[in-house]
Amino acid sequence: MSENVHTTIATWVMPILSALKPFRKGEDILREVGIDINVIEDANQRIPIEKMTHLWTLAEQISTDDCIGLEVIKYVSPTSFHALTYANQASSTIRESLERIVKFSNVVSTAVTLEVEDKDDRVIVSLINVPNTIELSHHALDAFIGLMVKDARQALHHHPDFILWSKLKRPTPKNTSRHEKIYNSPITFNSDENTVCFNRQLVDQVIPSGNAELVRINEQVLAQYMTRFNKNDVVAGVYNALIELMPKGEPSREKVADMLGTTSRSLHRKLNELDTSYKTILDDTRKSLALQYIRQTDISITTITYQLGFLDSSSFSRSFKRWTGISPSDYRKELKEH
Repeated sequence: MSENVHTTIATWVMPILSALKPFRKGEDILREVGIDINVIEDANQRIPIEKMTHLWTLAEQISTDDCIGLEVIKYVSPTSFHALTYANQASSTIRESLERIVKFSNVVSTAVTLEVEDKDDRVIVSLINVPNTIELSHHALDAFIGLMVKDARQALHHHPDFILWSKLKRPTPKNTSRHEKIYNSPITFNSDENTVCFNRQLVDQVIPSGNAELVRINEQVLAQYMTRFNKNDVVAGVYNALIELMPKGEPSREKVADMLGTTSRSLHRKLNELDTSYKTILDDTRKSLALQYIRQTDISITTITYQLGFLDSSSFSRSFKRWTGISPSDYRKELKEH
C-alpha cells in the first residue's frame, strides 16, 4: 500500500451490502464501484477510501435513505473491525475504550483520527480528517460515530445523562428520529465539526463486565494487524516488540530497533518525525498494560512488575503513582471497595 493511499478495512463493506440487500444484489453494487467481491470477507484486505466513498454515495442513491449510515450499523458484527470490537466490549471504562479507538483507529480507516479532550466535567471526542485526504462521506462518519455512541451508551445501560450534546457536519436529515434515538441528546447538524460531548463522570465510571485479560490479548492482535497492513507503522512495530521484550527484562531502544531490523538512531529519527519517542511509547504501553493487569487480582504486583520489564517493585510503584496518583496496592484496594 502506498503511503498516500488511505484505506478502510475490507470487512466494513459487508454490513453496507446487508443494508442494501432489499434493493440490489451485492455483486452488482461491488462491480459498479470497482471492489473485488473476493476481498470483503477478509479483515487483512483494505479498500481505498475513494472506492468506499463511491460505495456510500451509491448506497444512498439505491436506498433513497439519507441516513443509510445509521441503518448500516444494525448489520455490524463483532468481527467487522477485526479485534477492536472485542477489545472495546471488554473495557473497564468508556475512557479506556475511547483511548483504544484513538490508538487503533487506523484499523477502521487511515483517513480519520480521533481526539479526546477533558474540559471540566466533560469529555469532548472529535473525529478529524487526516490532512490532504478527501472528505469522507458523511454516511461513513454517521456510521462510525453512531456505532461508537451506541456501544458506549449500551455499556452504561443507556444512562440518560451520558451524552450532553453532539455536533455533526452532515446535512440535516429529512427525518432526525434515528439520530435522536441513538444520541438521546441535543444534536447540531450542518456543523463545521464532528464532535460528541460526554459526561466525564460516566466516562470514567467502572464497567463491572470489564475483562483486562481479553483487552490485553485483543490489543496485541490489533497491533500485529496494524503492523501487517502498513509496514510503515513504526509505532505499532515498537509496541509489538515491547510486548515480547518486557517480560524478559528492561527493554532498551537498541533491542527494539534490532527486532525491527533497524538501528537505534534510525528508530529515534523515525519516531521523532511522528512527534513521539521510544520513551513515550514505552511509558504509554506500560501504563496501559499496568491498568489492565492491576484489575486481575490473581496476578501479584511483583509479577506485574516483571511482566512490564521493571527492574524492581519500587521502580514500578513510582511509575504507577506518576500515572494514577496512588500506589498499585492502594489502587487495587480502591477497586475492591467499588
